[in-house]
Amino acid sequence: MSTELESRLVFVDTSAYESKNYQFNEHALGKLCDFLESERLHLLITQITINEIKAHLLSKAEESARAIKKIQKDAMFLRNTPELACHGIFEKVKAEDINKIALEKFEEFLDKSSAEIVDIKNVDASIVFDKYFKSEPPFGGANKKSEFPDAFVLEAVAKVSKDRGHTLYVISDDGDMEKYVDTLDNLIHLKRVDDLLDLVVRKEEELKEPVKFADSILEQLEDNLIESAREIISSSEFYSDEANEFDDEIYQIDIESVRINHKNIISVSDEHVEYEVDFEVVLKAHYSIADYDRSP
Repeated sequence: MSTELESRLVFVDTSAYESKNYQFNEHALGKLCDFLESERLHLLITQITINEIKAHLLSKAEESARAIKKIQKDAMFLRNTPELACHGIFEKVKAEDINKIALEKFEEFLDKSSAEIVDIKNVDASIVFDKYFKSEPPFGGANKKSEFPDAFVLEAVAKVSKDRGHTLYVISDDGDMEKYVDTLDNLIHLKRVDDLLDLVVRKEEELKEPVKFADSILEQLEDNLIESAREIISSSEFYSDEANEFDDEIYQIDIESVRINHKNIISVSDEHVEYEVDFEVVLKAHYSIADYDRSP
């Protein structure tokens, strides 16, 4: 990936919004919206992507409402402790109320960012079907019919990029989308929103010195960050993925290694800096499993 910002034009796939938990007004997506609002970036989106995000928000809302109901049932004893902050879980929460708030934040993001809705009617469908029958990106795997929405979206935004003579950043966590981007010279793939934010911040002439200073400080603090991560991991609780199959318990965690895997600067000023940091952690989990079949 180039370390220089090559375009201000960007398309963000649903998978990238999902990886940021659809927090449109906070963290990386909030910073992205700030850059879009100040016209340092220009966002392309399609109605297909909008509808897909709305469908995901509804699904997440319904899933969260079910999770709250389960917690209310499993933790019924906590009704005896109204003095504790966690007692708030017993407030009634409906999926439609959760979805309404999430939708409002998404609509606010679209409005503030001045997102340009690209019409897919201008896409030549024969190109999409040709890629489908040849199993070319983004069509891949056994269930390639499900890639049709992505194929039309990609063709639409790629056409805008080509017609305007501007390179387009495609931000996506989808491997098939990445393969598609690699076939065209006018598209650049980024996996994370904060990858783009890092490029934008470092491009600003007036921020070069603050960025340089912040990077030097972060380098000095890396050992402290790793140690802090170790402490947080050590005090965390861990559960088995096979909890539904076995009556098991993780009674000990050994941290074999912790390292900084990825770091991006997403905002900086003379007095403040914010980084997005990913850690790679290798753990050894010790299980205790009740084996009822072989017990005497």
